[in-house]
Amino acid sequence: MTTIPEDFIYLEPWEAETSERFAEALYKEISKEHILFGVQVKTVARRCDRDDFLFSLLDEPGTYAQVHLTWKHEESAEWPKTLMFSSFEEWVHASMIPDNKYF
Repeated sequence: MTTIPEDFIYLEPWEAETSERFAEALYKEISKEHILFGVQVKTVARRCDRDDFLFSLLDEPGTYAQVHLTWKHEESAEWPKTLMFSSFEEWVHASMIPDNKYF
């Protein structure tokens, strides 16, 4: 299990975000077939130039989901687009660092 260090500094275009409204938006969007249906999440970060958010899965400590919110209810299990990460470090190396490189 990995957690986010308290003094962690996000690289652009990512920034810390803890508002519950984005988790609430996620719950409204997903269908019963979506991988996050019924999963309790906490908002951790957001990408400032897109509608991408990083959520921690509360029932699976150390697991994270990067989600591209669409701001509407989706019927497909493929939307909102979701990438799963088994640790915060995995997300940093697979998503945040490449995003920063091409930002």
